Amino acid sequence: MKKKAILILSIGFAVLIASAFFLQHLNGSSPKWTDMLGRIVIGFLPVLLLFLKRIPFSLPLIIGYYALLFFAFFLGAVLRFYDRFSWWDTVLHFGGSVFTAFVAIALYRLLIPESAERRISRWLIFLFVLTFAVTFSAFWEVIEFIGSVMGALESDDNKDTMTDTLSGMAGGFIIAIYAAFRKKVSDQN
Repeated sequence: MKKKAILILSIGFAVLIASAFFLQHLNGSSPKWTDMLGRIVIGFLPVLLLFLKRIPFSLPLIIGYYALLFFAFFLGAVLRFYDRFSWWDTVLHFGGSVFTAFVAIALYRLLIPESAERRISRWLIFLFVLTFAVTFSAFWEVIEFIGSVMGALESDDNKDTMTDTLSGMAGGFIIAIYAAFRKKVSDQN
């Protein structure tokens, strides 16, 4: 089921991005081929999971990945939500950090044996999830900076960078608290 969903979502996302590119081109705007190809490549990254014996991520997490791409690339870039709504970028940074924190939880479950899990402090889980999400948020800002230097994105100012970073930290912090609380509750059972 997961493998079929990954293929359908990857192909569907590629068709959506390519169609939007060609519609923009027909309407007289001049979108960049590199933007379209980059977005399609990012949309096909989950296909790499198909080569694993067991896909480590749940279907809701995989769907969340495509939802994040849809919000960022289609609504944000193609339909120009970044330009139309001043809050759009901040909300995406928050949502991206929440998503990444859930990825951290999935990786924790994958990498930590059940026999060792009871001995791990909920605060260590909290720090792992928060650090993972904040690192992703910082990485995202680096990508935006590189994009602005290369002319692919508008120049960011310090206020935008700090707002995005704080938004990313907030999303990670909320899910890290959830992960720590969940650990505490599961230890009581």
